[in-house]
Amino acid sequence: MRYKFSKFFLYILFLLTNLCYFNLQQIPKWWIWLYYITPTAWTLNGMLTSQYGDIQKEIDVFGETKTIAAFLRDYYGFHHGQLPLVPFISILYPLTFAFVFAF
Repeated sequence: MRYKFSKFFLYILFLLTNLCYFNLQQIPKWWIWLYYITPTAWTLNGMLTSQYGDIQKEIDVFGETKTIAAFLRDYYGFHHGQLPLVPFISILYPLTFAFVFAF
């Protein structure tokens, strides 16, 4: 019983954290909704955007020169304008689960 529970937990953890490491262009259009409801994607969005989203230093990525902010916007889809949305959605997840499983 313990083995099945831990295997189930690891599988769910893998599903919740896997999609946030892909960029938006690699995810098929019919799975994009799953990317937007994954809490870890919003956590990474908030951390990377708040730390690096306004840096205009140029870096060499995939053979072309871009700013760090442009790389985050083009490759991951992390816009600095979405930063105020991140805490709201991060608080909304626990409240939604508490409401759903409390009643």
